[in-house]
Amino acid sequence: MKRQTWMILAAVALVATGCVAQREADDLKTLYRNSQSQVLDLQEQLAEANARIAALMGGAGSEADALAQALAEGERLRKALDDAEERLRNAGGAALPPELDDALSQLAAANPQLMSYDAERGMIQLRSDLTFALGSADVSAGASNTLSRLAGILNSSAAQDYEVRVVGHTDNVPIKNVGTRAKHPTNWHLSVHRAISVMQVLSKAGVSSDRVGVAGYGEYRPVAANATGGSEANRRVEIFLVAMSSATAAPQPDAAATPSAEPATAAPAAEPEPDITQPPSVYK
Repeated sequence: MKRQTWMILAAVALVATGCVAQREADDLKTLYRNSQSQVLDLQEQLAEANARIAALMGGAGSEADALAQALAEGERLRKALDDAEERLRNAGGAALPPELDDALSQLAAANPQLMSYDAERGMIQLRSDLTFALGSADVSAGASNTLSRLAGILNSSAAQDYEVRVVGHTDNVPIKNVGTRAKHPTNWHLSVHRAISVMQVLSKAGVSSDRVGVAGYGEYRPVAANATGGSEANRRVEIFLVAMSSATAAPQPDAAATPSAEPATAAPAAEPEPDITQPPSVYK
């Protein structure tokens, strides 16, 4: 009897321990996703602040106060971003569920020259030199085919609860070609335009537009030192998967409220393409 009682108590303790471990794992996963989302949001805000600073630095002396405020805001955002990135590093852990993580790992392994996969950040990175021609925002045919396969993964059930954030980066080499500059006046423009082009390929392959956001940081988020001719490592497009909050999740239709038949209505007008000739660094 004593042995039986001991075994029951041991089993109960094991189950309780397992529940606590699972709860801690879930809490850590939530912390990681929240930290990741905060980092990306702050990166977007900092990019916009840098754009304002660049515009004001070319202005007249009457804009000195506005420039000082913009510089102070940029410094505040940089500090907040540093803190958020530290929290993200401390959170650790895989950002994505195993099924999705495995699919992205396999896709990157099959296309090592074009892309890499960072499991800790839930991020696919594309090499711009193989994704685009020099100074162009047009996705190459080979990269487009691979992005279509990526879209298939993003459309899987394992990825449905994740936003897709496409972020463009360049090196620090100024755009000098007149024809190129007419389409992409600055590196900021080029980085955003490339992010938009990747987004459009994913959208055409079936990724819902309400899950996708784009941003561009130009030359201002380097991952390596730029030499005279820039740096290939800095010319990149990053695709982050970020868990949706209840506020950003797409609403599901209410089947009970849907009538059995509806009168035919005219198709809604297509949304206009974003005006990518304008200078803002973030489009959504």
